[in-house]
Amino acid sequence: MQARTLTIRLVRTAMAASLLVPCALFAFASWNSLRNLTALTDERLARSLDVQQEEAEKTFQLVDIALSNVNDLVAGMSEADIHRDESRLHGLLLKLAAQIPAVQSIWIYGKDGRPLVSSWLLPAPDQSFADRDFFQAHVNGDAGTYYGQLYQSRFNAQPFFTVSRRLVHDGEFVGVSEVSVLPSNFFRLFATLAYAEGQQFALIRNDGLILARYPLAPPGAINRLDEHSGFRRTIARSAQGGTYTTNSPIDHIERHFAARHFGATPLYLTTGYALSTLRNEWLWGMATHLIYGIPATLILFLTLFAVLRRTERLYAEIDRRSAAEEALRQSQKLDAIGHLTGGVAHDFNNLLTIIIGNLEAAQRQLEAWTDGTQIKLARRLEGAMRGAERASTLTKRLLAFSRQQPLNPTVLDVNRALNGLSDFLRRALGEDVSLEIVGGGGVWPVEADAAELEAAILNLAVNARDAMPNGGKLTIEASNSYLDDSYCQENVDIRPGQYVQIAVTDTGSGMAKDVIDRAFEPFYTTKQSGQGTGLGLSQVYGFVKQSGGHVKIYSETGEGTTIKVYLPRFVGKPSAPEESAREPIRGRSGECVLVVEDDRDVRSYVVETLGTLGYDVLEAADGENALRLLDEHKTVHLLLTDVVMPGMNGRKLADEAKQRQPALKILYMTGDSRNAIVHQGRLDPGVDLIQKPLSNELLASAVRKVLDAA
Repeated sequence: MQARTLTIRLVRTAMAASLLVPCALFAFASWNSLRNLTALTDERLARSLDVQQEEAEKTFQLVDIALSNVNDLVAGMSEADIHRDESRLHGLLLKLAAQIPAVQSIWIYGKDGRPLVSSWLLPAPDQSFADRDFFQAHVNGDAGTYYGQLYQSRFNAQPFFTVSRRLVHDGEFVGVSEVSVLPSNFFRLFATLAYAEGQQFALIRNDGLILARYPLAPPGAINRLDEHSGFRRTIARSAQGGTYTTNSPIDHIERHFAARHFGATPLYLTTGYALSTLRNEWLWGMATHLIYGIPATLILFLTLFAVLRRTERLYAEIDRRSAAEEALRQSQKLDAIGHLTGGVAHDFNNLLTIIIGNLEAAQRQLEAWTDGTQIKLARRLEGAMRGAERASTLTKRLLAFSRQQPLNPTVLDVNRALNGLSDFLRRALGEDVSLEIVGGGGVWPVEADAAELEAAILNLAVNARDAMPNGGKLTIEASNSYLDDSYCQENVDIRPGQYVQIAVTDTGSGMAKDVIDRAFEPFYTTKQSGQGTGLGLSQVYGFVKQSGGHVKIYSETGEGTTIKVYLPRFVGKPSAPEESAREPIRGRSGECVLVVEDDRDVRSYVVETLGTLGYDVLEAADGENALRLLDEHKTVHLLLTDVVMPGMNGRKLADEAKQRQPALKILYMTGDSRNAIVHQGRLDPGVDLIQKPLSNELLASAVRKVLDAA
């Protein structure tokens, strides 16, 4: 059993491992794949920044050159000089702006913020731009190259951001030179770098001002990242930039970003990769593993599951066969004991016939005495007779256990039979035991010997009473039941079908398993010496088996006992009971009876008894002598023969005798039929039988009944 448990446990462990190990490997592979993919994404972002930086450096170098050229053009010129030379300067600025694709226009502003020269318009518009950030940055001091914010053009041009420097003449502030840079130029660059959905590129000032972005920001979105944004926190930690993951406040897409400081400027280049795209890429990569991993894991798991189920079924089959073999051994054991007890009962019945017969004869002779010893001797003979009758009852129980007790089955209503027993059972159980009889609705009829069924119920009730010395409750319940194949495989002595179940349940001390295994053995009892013969359950077992049924004990120590009796359902129409009138028991003049009995003492008793009843009696010790007497005496009216005899048994003798004298009537007597005239618990059709031990009245009545039968 321990090895079996270990095997089941190992298979279940293997099943668990077949799922857990692949899951663990898959989890590790998933983590490793995600880590590698994140590293790869960082590498992609770095390469994208390299390209952005390279192109941005070229653009801003050209812008820086343009600003330097502008400052060289107006070097040493006052504001008035610049204004007077506007036409020439316009042409130079226009030519310079055309050479740089990222530049929309170039402007020179006076110290009041009004344009002096513009590459976009000639003459320059008479408007003040003194309020703009790029102008304000240079008014109060030299700010170097200043990168201004994004503006919408007033002259139907594209949006732009500014790059500007301060103009000085003789140490005094004379104005500002400014280049209008197109964000669309960066947008086209960023668009060429985008290769995955959800990517973002941007040119951002260190204060969070977004100068260029791909894709374009949705309408109404902010254009400046506050100090709580991932970008601002990252450059606050490191001025050179770094990587971070955040949910964009512009389009609300979660991305993994990389930011890099651009040269000596306050500008940063950023690129972001959408986490959803990253996850999809990761999931798609892992899905290729699952395509092969899941079927392989399922095949392994299902294979182990099939092994487990097959192993469990194998062990269940072993258990079932072991139980069936044990039941078969128990049945064979009981059958062997039954054959033994049947043989003992046969011989014992012969002895009891002699004892009872002689006791009856002694009692009859005693009636003729008149002296004082009559009363004392009568009491002794009466005590001896009671002992013989008790011995006769024991032999009947032995025959019932060995299934050699001739039965007289009739169709019974179990509910009615139980109700009829209720008063008698209550008296037998006593006041300390509560009896409840539960009849089932629509209970099927059964075909059984009514007297033996009542005896079986009584035996079960008395056993239950003895198991409840301090009182308790006894429940007898009748119901319909169907025994299926699985139940019958575990109990080899019964066939599947419909049965009527009689369950006898007590609240007593219960039985241990070793007691249950031996409960039906004759003379086995757990009661104290002198309190029981151990034949009660044996009689129940034999009666039920002989009736084609099944009996099962369910019990645990201290939990009470339930004994279930299953009797086959009767299907058919019950026959009407025969009415018999009391017949005279003495013989008539000229009636001849041939007695055949191998036991000399029994034969002598029967011959003597029949002789006193007025019959002419012939006797034989075996079948051969009986046939010889039949040939010699043609006036034999009745053959009274024992069933079990050496050589020719009683049935063969009767068959041979009927061939010689067809009108001859047959009466069998037996202490053990051994299936010669009894099959499936009932007498063969047309057979008359008298059961040993024989009494004077029983013998006289049986002989008279057979002789007077039509």
